[in-house]
Amino acid sequence: MKNLKKLLSMFLAVVMLMGLATGCAFGPDDEGEGENKDAWDFANQEIDPDTGLPYMTKENIELTYFNFDSEVLTQELARRFEAKYPNIKVNVVYVTANVSNDTLSTMVSSGETPDCFMFTDCDFALSNELLGDMTWLWEHDKENENLLPTINELKLGYFYTDQKWATPMKFFPGIIFVDKNVVKHFNLEMPTVDWTWDEMITLIKQTTDKTVEPAYYGLGVYNRLDSYYGIAASQDIVGEFGFNGKTFDLSVWAVGEQEFADLKLQGYVAPDRETQAMEDWLDNWDGWAGASGRVAIMTEAYWTYLNLFDTDAYKVDLGVNFVPYPIPSVEEVEGVANTIATLDFGGISATTEHPREAYELLKWMGWGVDGWTERLKIYADESFTNSSGLPLIRDSVPAPITLDEEIWAAYKEFYYDGTENDEYWDTYFANCIRPVPFGWLAIPGYWTFCDQYFNSIGIHNLVDTGAAKAADYADEATAQANAYHAEAMMEYFGIDINE
Repeated sequence: MKNLKKLLSMFLAVVMLMGLATGCAFGPDDEGEGENKDAWDFANQEIDPDTGLPYMTKENIELTYFNFDSEVLTQELARRFEAKYPNIKVNVVYVTANVSNDTLSTMVSSGETPDCFMFTDCDFALSNELLGDMTWLWEHDKENENLLPTINELKLGYFYTDQKWATPMKFFPGIIFVDKNVVKHFNLEMPTVDWTWDEMITLIKQTTDKTVEPAYYGLGVYNRLDSYYGIAASQDIVGEFGFNGKTFDLSVWAVGEQEFADLKLQGYVAPDRETQAMEDWLDNWDGWAGASGRVAIMTEAYWTYLNLFDTDAYKVDLGVNFVPYPIPSVEEVEGVANTIATLDFGGISATTEHPREAYELLKWMGWGVDGWTERLKIYADESFTNSSGLPLIRDSVPAPITLDEEIWAAYKEFYYDGTENDEYWDTYFANCIRPVPFGWLAIPGYWTFCDQYFNSIGIHNLVDTGAAKAADYADEATAQANAYHAEAMMEYFGIDINE
């Protein structure tokens, strides 16, 4: 089947070179062929000198935005978009991420393709030819010059082609939480913000003490350290598993994987929930390391702070005092380092009849200053609540993608508590702005590789339990990852990366 798909992809590539196809069916070509040739011919439309983009239509139109962001938030943002553009009606389709692909596939097959949408992995979006080419709009939009630097430096959403197919919509920075109270208990100094990877590992070992009950552990995990290590290892790496923009090198991954496994095997990592080890430690089968007050470092998700650690239940009742640190680099880095981060992506549909307006709606919902201005107002109004009745500010709030100073100044206020911890947040925010996304959203073939090879043979479990060494898999996994990526680039774009 793979050989058949590759032959078909090669045939399509030849056809494209002959000028008989439009290129991956992702939208009209440069000649403007296709049903929406006028709508996609941006260069010949009247340009707004303030934005660098064509003016928005004055006709009455409808747009559909598909997302797994926040139902209440996106509905309210849509209402405010309509207030700015009264001629545009916005239909919001919200689903949870776990049913996103199936729901979007159903909408497409029934002729209800949304005009712009979020997606869970690039292999899904690219293999189903869902994404429209928004290169012209992106590269002429003046506002896009003031975004998180790595978005344009690493050309995120170009998928290693010359065209912009997608872009980050939500930004959850990479973060390490350090409990000041636990560090103080061990009579240690808090690390400096420019700490290195080895300094973090040393702190994990220094703050583990199993001679007392309940024991102290240096590390509690939500995200595995090996997930962080791949980017932390080198500023030349642009994606997971040692990806350099063309090829993978899983010898990089193997170092971080083995180090994390050794920490677990040697007893420095707190027990997982719903395990006998957790029951023995906290006398609570459903206990959680982050609520124990006896873990120095937590690799929790970014949103855990506002959702939990910032509440009185944790700060007062449980006595935890977590402050933010950037994920450390292996080597000392001058300036702000690249760090792994969660970046949810979105794009405009290849079949939308209103690409200019779909782009503007996508921008409003994701990275634009106007949309973020409204988003901050919504977060500040606690009458807006999620399905659990919690204010939206406690509902997995992302960080801004724009670097607009006014946006960031207002955003930081949600994290300040009037204590010395405010300085930690100021320093952290200054050092989190160079994200590199997890591979499944940015690297063609990555998710298919993980799904069909890496995860299927259970490498994590084998190494974590000491049944195997990570280095034993590095060569084979590297070859597999490179093969999946090469096949994806040929299938999706007709590009032979070996040439």
